[in-house]
Amino acid sequence: MLGLRSARSTEMDRRLYEFVVEPNIQQARWAGETATQRPELEGSLLRRTIIPAFQRIGRFFGQLTPRGSIEDLNRQLAIAGNPLGLRGREFYGIRILFIILGAVMAYLLIQRGGNQRIYLFAAIGVAVMMFYLPRFWLRSVVRRKQDKILRALPDALDMLSVCADAGLGFDQSLQRVSESWKSPLATEFARVVAEMNMGQTRAQAMRNMSNRLDVPQLSSFVAVIIQSDELGMSIADTLHGQANQMRIERRYWAQEQARKIPTKMLFPLVFLILPAMFAVVLGPVIPALREIFSGGILGS
Repeated sequence: MLGLRSARSTEMDRRLYEFVVEPNIQQARWAGETATQRPELEGSLLRRTIIPAFQRIGRFFGQLTPRGSIEDLNRQLAIAGNPLGLRGREFYGIRILFIILGAVMAYLLIQRGGNQRIYLFAAIGVAVMMFYLPRFWLRSVVRRKQDKILRALPDALDMLSVCADAGLGFDQSLQRVSESWKSPLATEFARVVAEMNMGQTRAQAMRNMSNRLDVPQLSSFVAVIIQSDELGMSIADTLHGQANQMRIERRYWAQEQARKIPTKMLFPLVFLILPAMFAVVLGPVIPALREIFSGGILGS
């Protein structure tokens, strides 16, 4: 009897292994092979060839980069969301590559122009532009992302407060906002939830988000949330207060931007609009004035 039971159990185990375990193993192997082959098969020509080439060139030229500069660049690239998958050493190497290209282009312009000043000024302009172009690009990406986060923050706080009133906890509210929206702030909320699921505390995950984005309004919100959590205050009341405060700050920011409009309009008004108006208004009068003055001079 024991032999029959062991034989039956062995046969059952074998069948379970064939019909349950082996298909999962094959599926996992197929998924792993597909995952390794997918970057080579999918994506545009830019992502498959040009961007990896720039990354390799950047790593090659970035080997001589000082450590302090690399840390600062890594921080700025982290704020920007690591565009094109670049790291600090790769970006520094790309800057060196742009400097070399600028020097080559300036040399070719000088060789072509000879002693003409216009080619000399053009060569200097090209060299300066190639030197500052990567830095300006990174700053514009960082500023654009921070502006998007700052504009989305009041609406996100309103939605967090609504979710808290509905009975959800703070973590569930963050997850609901990250699932409902498609924005950089929602992506950061999803990363906070993922870090908390991996074992980090709420305070540490929130501090990581604050240090990663470097937005003063978001940093103050994180500080208030951490303090209210430590003191045992109501999260819903804290979110209501923060949402109202962010609304007031956004209204003040809009008023400040409106006051800056006259100053910003001064340059196009003086150099673009007024000359066109003078040309339209005084243009037909110029031939008549020329005839008057020429006739007066001839008559005298």
